[in-house]
Amino acid sequence: MSSRIARFAVVGAALALPLSAMIAAPATAAPTTTTRPIVTSAVPKANVRTGPSPWRGAPLRHPNSSAFYPKVLRWANLVSAVMAEQKIPQKYLPGILAQIQQESSGNPNAINLWDSNARRGTPSMGLLQVIAPTYQAYAKPGYRSLRYQAVPYTNIWAALNYVRHTYGMGKFARWNQGQNWAY
Repeated sequence: MSSRIARFAVVGAALALPLSAMIAAPATAAPTTTTRPIVTSAVPKANVRTGPSPWRGAPLRHPNSSAFYPKVLRWANLVSAVMAEQKIPQKYLPGILAQIQQESSGNPNAINLWDSNARRGTPSMGLLQVIAPTYQAYAKPGYRSLRYQAVPYTNIWAALNYVRHTYGMGKFARWNQGQNWAY
């Protein structure tokens, strides 16, 4: 773990020690305090070229207490970056990943060809299964072209923007509770 991403502080003292310094302590030294993680760097910025990556944060569990599919967890850094851009609290990350797992199983090329939207000619696409009119209405400025609809970054950006403006933060809270129904 990079000391740039996380540090550990000795509770009750003003001293922050990197993980490597704590590991190097003699085995005979009994700890007299507890430690807690402190995030010291901002969430990395993302853009349309940002792809999947290994999750760099604390372990994440699905709201139903199971593990996330690996194909879903690989999008956690990107989702976290979009959440930071839109000022969505990071505590909602597990619920948003659960919604991705339900909607697309983490496949950015997923297209729903069987529901009522598809029958009307506007299939939902991408990680969060956004239909074209919703995508264009809530897309990040400069990315409203439908060629970006299934791009992971812009798909997540439009979907989260839509949920935030249509349902409010309460929808993210419900997703965190495992209420991951279609939105």
